Amino acid sequence: MPEAPSRLQTFDLVEQQPRAIVVHCSDPRFQKAFREFIHGQLHLADGEYIPLVVSGGVASLSEPLRLPKEFKFMKERIELFLERFSTINRIILINHEDCRHYEAVKERIGRIFLHRFSDMSERQRTDLKNVARTLLDLTAGGMACELYYAAIVGGTPRRIVFERML
Repeated sequence: MPEAPSRLQTFDLVEQQPRAIVVHCSDPRFQKAFREFIHGQLHLADGEYIPLVVSGGVASLSEPLRLPKEFKFMKERIELFLERFSTINRIILINHEDCRHYEAVKERIGRIFLHRFSDMSERQRTDLKNVARTLLDLTAGGMACELYYAAIVGGTPRRIVFERML
């Protein structure tokens, strides 16, 4: 049996107030790209944002009547963060192509999930805009809300590009 190390490894504690909440999916295929995008393009260092990483990202906030438990959980977390940290002035929402959670929600809810949409990408992009409106109502409009869609591009290796939604 190997011996336990005599000293515990220590890690840095980040002692700063967050400026943003970033909501994105927990899909492991996208985690590296999400981190690099947040740090490199959004210019948010560790501790400057609260990552709200959940399966499907904003999908949980997109269907308050059909997914009430998921909606309640996400809404309450965002309200808690906004209440706790007065330094937050940005909410960043990211959806991504080929989201398996969105496909699972479609299977649970049925055809109505894609009613009025040509495909899943259109649904996800529309959800970004609708959820942003919901969150802006929640914060009485005193918050900047940024929307991004992560698309898969290229052949081999496949890469990810982030498109800013307006």
